[in-house]
Amino acid sequence: MIEESGTGRLRLRNGQVVFDRFLEAGGHPISRAEIARMTGLSKPTVNALVSDLEQAGMVRRVSSLQPRGRIGRPAAAYELIPETATVVGVDMGATKTLAGIADLSGEVIAMQRLATPSHAGAAVEAAAAAVHRLVEDLGERGSRLEGACIGVPGVYRPSMDRVEMAPNLPGFADLPISAELSRRLGVSVTIENDVNLATVGEAEAMASEGVKDFAAISIGTGIGMGMVVDGELYRGAHGAAGEIGSVKLPRVGGDVFHALTLEDVASAPAIRKLFHRAVEAGHRSGLAGGVDVPVIFAAAMEGDEAASAALRIAADAVAFATSYFCWVNDPAIVVFGGGVGANPIFVNAVRARIAKYLTVVPKMVPSTLGGPAAFLGAVSTALSPVRNSLVAQRLARKTRR
Repeated sequence: MIEESGTGRLRLRNGQVVFDRFLEAGGHPISRAEIARMTGLSKPTVNALVSDLEQAGMVRRVSSLQPRGRIGRPAAAYELIPETATVVGVDMGATKTLAGIADLSGEVIAMQRLATPSHAGAAVEAAAAAVHRLVEDLGERGSRLEGACIGVPGVYRPSMDRVEMAPNLPGFADLPISAELSRRLGVSVTIENDVNLATVGEAEAMASEGVKDFAAISIGTGIGMGMVVDGELYRGAHGAAGEIGSVKLPRVGGDVFHALTLEDVASAPAIRKLFHRAVEAGHRSGLAGGVDVPVIFAAAMEGDEAASAALRIAADAVAFATSYFCWVNDPAIVVFGGGVGANPIFVNAVRARIAKYLTVVPKMVPSTLGGPAAFLGAVSTALSPVRNSLVAQRLARKTRR
């Protein structure tokens, strides 16, 4: 084990550098010689650190590697042990909750979907119970939890450990959510806005494209936006950046909406109301009552008058609100997610209308991650501090002086 002296701290830092190479290898075996070349550390140092990581159960030796075009004894190869630590990710939506457990490599090894209770306290209890079931089902692997991240449909205030601005899931006012979930799960719990987490998931999916400035707008039961500025998630001074659903719409699609917000006009419940209003106003429709938004959009593409009117008004509202953000932040891409936003019909309708508000239109695309985007962002957020602290936790031995 490593002492926490000056030399020990250097050893821990180098141990993290070596461990990071295993993470970057993505499950592929690498040799100690390769690690030395990649890190610039000496071979004796790398050999010692890999031995420390192996003894701590973080990496393991596998079949030796034979370098290309070379003869002689193959090099000893090692790989990450993904199950050495696990994390919890939860997307607590207004109507549905997705809870899961992922290993150190980010692979989801257990998952459960459930309906979200209508009160925040019950929703937290249901999410914690779901995690406990998953942990129990995993057996020994489930006992290796190191962290958790929970996405919530509102703005989280860390200084008060409270969630605010969550009208679609009431009951957060007197709930210290991080403390409560940390107690229930037995690990440190990070709380984050669900749309911010979806943005984190989108950022990872787009990392290979080199995009550093984009917005992810989620439209479903509610509407929210996450922003990545210069490669970093932007939360704002009070954690409320991206609340695009609260934008007031003075005039949309030729109709006057007095003090209505974007969420009042373009969320899933609002689009259903727009459709029924259009029918009541005399627009022809072949759809029966109670239809859901995807059916309305599909009918609009077939020329259904009432469905087309609902799609037009909602898309124009989103184009109007999005244009204001684009004028200020100039994103390269706007990604639309959520049950409404990820629908290609809706994205095309917004794209067709936003040009009348902008001189330069950003690339506008539906999310490729779909429903699990916020959950995947929660997993990534939970993993980050674990990956950065696990070496110190497993290798360091503190000594009192």
